[in-house]
Amino acid sequence: MHLVVTAHTPDGHLSYQRTSPEAALEKADELAADGHEWIVITDITGRHYEPGEFDDLFVHPGR
Repeated sequence: MHLVVTAHTPDGHLSYQRTSPEAALEKADELAADGHEWIVITDITGRHYEPGEFDDLFVHPGR
């Protein structure tokens, strides 16, 4: 699986590639903890998900 985690910063965008939903969500949480805004996880089809939505759909569905 190919996922890209992106956050906006005052200096521009930061993007990180991850290969599992769990790793992508972990990176998104790290970026949020660092105070970054507008964090999205993008899948291989180009769909964007906010971390909470991504968690509900791919990491902990049905929870």
